[in-house]
Amino acid sequence: MNISRISCEKAHEITQTTECQIVDIRDPQSFHNGHPSGAIALDNDTLPTFLETADKQAETLVFCYHGNSSQQATLFLQEQGFTNAHSIDGGFEMWRQLYPDAVES
Repeated sequence: MNISRISCEKAHEITQTTECQIVDIRDPQSFHNGHPSGAIALDNDTLPTFLETADKQAETLVFCYHGNSSQQATLFLQEQGFTNAHSIDGGFEMWRQLYPDAVES
């Protein structure tokens, strides 16, 4: 299965034009310090509920620090039936630089 990877620019475009789900797999402290606007923290505690309640057909944007760990998380979500899950190249660090207005804490 190919892991869908998209740029921060494409991810930002999706957030502006499409109803989407944004998940952040970084550690809780990093998430607390800042995350993409509207993102939910996805970890071992929140994962079961997310898998039960999330729209598996919706665009799902997966953020980590730099776009590496999110690839495995995206693959996992794809294996769970998420048809439009995407790993964000550059991760939150690039997102924060490109779109500071689209960051909340």
